[in-house]
Amino acid sequence: MKAILLTASRMFVLLMACGLAACGGDDGTEMASQPAVMARIEGSVIYRERMLLPPGFEVEVQLQDISKADASAAVLVSVLLTPGGAPPYRFAIEYDPAEINPRMRYALRATISDGDRLLFTSTDYIDPFKGNPVEILVHRVPEPVRRDGPSLEGVTWILQTLEGQPAPVGAEGKSVDIQFAVPELQAGGFSGCNRYTGGYGREGVAEQGSPLKFGPLAGTMMACVDGAELEHRYLQLLGRVTAFQLDGNTLSLLAGPEVVATFKAP
Repeated sequence: MKAILLTASRMFVLLMACGLAACGGDDGTEMASQPAVMARIEGSVIYRERMLLPPGFEVEVQLQDISKADASAAVLVSVLLTPGGAPPYRFAIEYDPAEINPRMRYALRATISDGDRLLFTSTDYIDPFKGNPVEILVHRVPEPVRRDGPSLEGVTWILQTLEGQPAPVGAEGKSVDIQFAVPELQAGGFSGCNRYTGGYGREGVAEQGSPLKFGPLAGTMMACVDGAELEHRYLQLLGRVTAFQLDGNTLSLLAGPEVVATFKAP
């Protein structure tokens, strides 16, 4: 009987020890979260103008979600550099691949600033996932020109004429319009059926007026009975624009010397 009791006692101790060990193992497995495996985008920011930047300038590179054409880009990750000297300015962005949705559209955007003053910005679409290294070309932002009446930016411009003819209205009787936003250098509005958005630049030389060029434009994908033909003509026309002129509250878009569209400020 004594031997049997001793054996049972030992078995109880062993079972208790195994149970505690098992519990400890479960806690360690379930409680400890696995660190995210980060991916890395590496590249450089450059500009082609022959100029020195002021001391203390900053270079910012953002990984953006640009999926929504009628909304501002959502910033996933950004890095801020104070490199000094001349370009190229090297950068590296780390991001969590688990946060990337293959159904969404992403882009890299770079800016160079001196305090609150934007000096350079990228205007072309840069695919963040095409492979390293990535090169981002930024363009100089012109100093704003003061005029009587509204400026180009910060105004909703309503389309009045298209290729010399009175502009028709789009779906639901709505007029085509356009807005220009600084410092993002993003243009967008209603194109006759859908909302559209895209980058623009004001660098270079124009035959007449002040330089203006639109980058690739993206739009929502609604189907309309009315306004689709107008939208097609209008968006194609924006791709031809080389300059703009302001005269009071009238904005004219030009392709070479030809005025291809006019707008009014409300």
